[in-house]
Amino acid sequence: MKKARIASLLAAALIAAPAMTFAAAESSDNTAINKTYSSSDTFSCIGSVSKMFATTAVMQLVEQGKVELDSPVTDYLPDFRMADERYKDITVRMLMNHTSGLMGTTAGDFMLYNDRDAAPHDTMLSELSTQRLKTFPGDYSAYCNDGFELLELIVEEVSGESFTDYIEKNICVPLGMKQTGTPWNAFRTDEMVKTFINGNVEVTPDYCMDLGSGGIMSTAEELCKFGSSFFKGDNTLLTDKSKKEMSEAKAADKYEDGFGLGWDQVDYDDYKAAGVKVVSKGGDVSHQHAQLLVAPDEEISVSVLASGGSSLYNSLMAEALMDIALADKGINVEHKAPEKKETLDTVPDKYLAYEDIYISAAGLNYVSFPDKKYMEIKTFTDDNIDIKQFKYTTEDSFVLMDGKIGSGKEVQAKNQSILIFRERNGRDYICSDNYMDFGGMGNFSMSGYEMMRADKNPVSDDVQAAWDARNGKKYYLYSGKYSNVYYAEMPFVKVNTYPEARGYVGGRKIIDADRAQAALVMPGGRDLEDIEVRTENGNEIIDITNCALEFISEEAIPELKSDVTEIKLSTKKAVWYKLGKGDSKTIILDIPENAAVYVYDKYDRMTYSSYMKDYGNSVPLPSEGKIVFIGEDGGKIGITQ
Repeated sequence: MKKARIASLLAAALIAAPAMTFAAAESSDNTAINKTYSSSDTFSCIGSVSKMFATTAVMQLVEQGKVELDSPVTDYLPDFRMADERYKDITVRMLMNHTSGLMGTTAGDFMLYNDRDAAPHDTMLSELSTQRLKTFPGDYSAYCNDGFELLELIVEEVSGESFTDYIEKNICVPLGMKQTGTPWNAFRTDEMVKTFINGNVEVTPDYCMDLGSGGIMSTAEELCKFGSSFFKGDNTLLTDKSKKEMSEAKAADKYEDGFGLGWDQVDYDDYKAAGVKVVSKGGDVSHQHAQLLVAPDEEISVSVLASGGSSLYNSLMAEALMDIALADKGINVEHKAPEKKETLDTVPDKYLAYEDIYISAAGLNYVSFPDKKYMEIKTFTDDNIDIKQFKYTTEDSFVLMDGKIGSGKEVQAKNQSILIFRERNGRDYICSDNYMDFGGMGNFSMSGYEMMRADKNPVSDDVQAAWDARNGKKYYLYSGKYSNVYYAEMPFVKVNTYPEARGYVGGRKIIDADRAQAALVMPGGRDLEDIEVRTENGNEIIDITNCALEFISEEAIPELKSDVTEIKLSTKKAVWYKLGKGDSKTIILDIPENAAVYVYDKYDRMTYSSYMKDYGNSVPLPSEGKIVFIGEDGGKIGITQ
């Protein structure tokens, strides 16, 4: 019965993931699940689960008296500087629990197809030197990759060896892990998990070059072994005192992210109700996903690695496997669906004052209370407005409804979302309790800050007009290396302004005619981006100043004429062309090493990449699409039309 259930769970997960492996290990006996549904040689990038390796490395140095958790980062990285003087208050602990106030992710060329590059590591300090903080250090937690890149640098500075060598000697060797490392010592494409794009098109593997935040590679079995090092009483890597400190959250309430040190989550209500402590860490790169789930006292470690899908699906699988392993010990865990809320037909007058523009991770939202009967949230997206309606409840909250309120057909949404208003440090916020039911795959619940009331931002007519003139325009990735995964995942950004939100461009506060600053100051507000527009050779360039990425205006892109037979390349200067209207045609490309080509249809969906396997160099060009050529100085790509 148990084996049948495992097979059923795997089949459900494979709906979303072309390839998935999982392993569950238990050290107290040999009777628990110990399966790996793939070759044990299969590597995957474990994404942000890598943060547990960086955290463990620093905690080892803490135990040796070489690092103090509450000492400033500048004590260990004297060259660390920022444009915001508050950086001096950032401590090592704040990097680990995401409370540093750093903007998020200095992306640049940190995710690459079939390539390695030390630039993300080598330029991190110089990139941070020009950045601001989004809030003062210690204010709140918001997921931050750059903090773990700084931890990587601390490990190197204090230990005197490379991060790769340190992990190998002090984590992998003690645990007997022979198939775990970074792209610098585990770059074996023939043994990597197969990765796919556009559904079922195989592409070469993607590697993360931000090692401390996402660059570790492993197998499900070995990642499980790493998880077992956090069992109570196992001192192979760390003492119980260190592991206990890592598994404690400092969040003020359930709406603030309950990060431990490295761990995403250190407190699960359902497991706590069963008397079980569970900690977890998830990870995602573009095409590979991971989840590590550990019950330290019960000595259960579960890891799930997947190609395709997302770490959310890995999390559902991991929890299902954890439940099975716990059941073997006579511990049954209940995952109850939330109860329906009792609703009312009138919204109290006190809420009418909250009608306004709000900023969320998705951008701008307008919150209103039509005729005092319900709450409506309009989310402004690139091309339309998404509308959700909520009824007021007897618990002084608002519950999401399916169906238009007043139609007589509205019902409470199966995937329940409960919103409440609250104040924090003089600002108005909306917080949420969300529940998602994935049927036979399980369910998922999460609480957090959802959106922040926008400040009034009066700007002059001329400044507003400068941004309105860019409204709806697209800007295409210009500065990325040829192997940068963003050419496939995020080839453009779009500028949007709205009459309802004067003074804002998307979720950014307009500073002047050419600068806009991310406005979100909110627990959970991750990866914020400031933008600056400059002119280069008469063309507008958008610089995401804290992400090391630049995008060129669509207006600057010429049409690919039939007489073009050669593209001259320059390092990190993408050459874009528009494709003409009419019947599609095919070209033949002669692509040298250290160069790449990507093709998109008229909706900017990628249809071809030179990193797609078995596609060759004969390329169909879609009508009204685009093509981009990227390489290095002196390189050339030949075209036969």
